[in-house]
Amino acid sequence: MKYYILAFKQAFNFKGRANRPEFWYFTLFSIIISIICSMIDTQVLGTSMSETGLIGGIYTLISFIPSLSVTIRRLHDVNKSGWNYLWVFTIIAIPYVLYLVIKKGNDGPNNYGEASIN
Repeated sequence: MKYYILAFKQAFNFKGRANRPEFWYFTLFSIIISIICSMIDTQVLGTSMSETGLIGGIYTLISFIPSLSVTIRRLHDVNKSGWNYLWVFTIIAIPYVLYLVIKKGNDGPNNYGEASIN
């Protein structure tokens, strides 16, 4: 949970690096919270499963910037520019971005700073 909170604390920090646990724990907790929000929307607010409900929409807005930030810093960890994240809009290059976030980061310093020690 500390990595999830760390991503929100560093939400507007697009410089530096994020190691694999920081990225993947944020992603894991974000998915779990999204599922919980979806369950609340369907059970309490009566929204259908195919729609984004009020609670889910609010959570998506709140978590968008931290998610973008931690992904860009994760790309920096493998010595790639954050602009590589734009490849996801080409659909066919999604595996490339997935490969980059899975790949082990540089052990020592790279173009984006020292290795993160979290």
